[in-house]
Amino acid sequence: MRILIILIALVLLSCNEKQEREKKAEQAVQQKLKELFFDWSKKEITNKHLWAKDSCYPDWIMRHDFEGTLEDMWGLPDSSSFNYSYADVNEDGKTDQLVTFMPSQCDGGNASMWVQIEVLAISDKDQYKIETSMGDGIFSAAGQGASGFYFYDSIGVNKIYATYFNFGERDGHCCPSIVKNVVFDYKTRKVIHTGPNVSKQYNGQ
Repeated sequence: MRILIILIALVLLSCNEKQEREKKAEQAVQQKLKELFFDWSKKEITNKHLWAKDSCYPDWIMRHDFEGTLEDMWGLPDSSSFNYSYADVNEDGKTDQLVTFMPSQCDGGNASMWVQIEVLAISDKDQYKIETSMGDGIFSAAGQGASGFYFYDSIGVNKIYATYFNFGERDGHCCPSIVKNVVFDYKTRKVIHTGPNVSKQYNGQ
């Protein structure tokens, strides 16, 4: 009996050690993917597609040769506002990353309150490629031909989860009354499931 207990303990210990190694390996992959996202954001700032958080302040504008209007400036929010999701969305045995965030509008208005930027780091052989809602196809293709708009929530195996929004005739800018859970097929870019209406109205903030 004692030998059996020892054997069970050794098996459990081995399983725990294996799980711990796998957890650390997955954390290392996620950290690498986060660094890819931060590299992407730095490039977008350099190319003036997005602006650093401190760029939205008058003293920054005074110190730089800025041409344009504040209405055209979308700033990166605080890092706590980034939403990360991990899964093997393209089914190649490697972890992929979806980062979503709502950009800050530098003029302090609310025109961008229903704007979401999506950044997908997806494995491509031995490297990762970046696809975004800022012109790289996957997200616009998923919602093509549909009225309303989507906020992407997370990824799964061959799935992209989203929330669909649309405004009724009497809805204010803050509160679309049509809100549904949606699942896209990653390979076909088509809706494979539309859930029931999410209860009540939704505030984009």
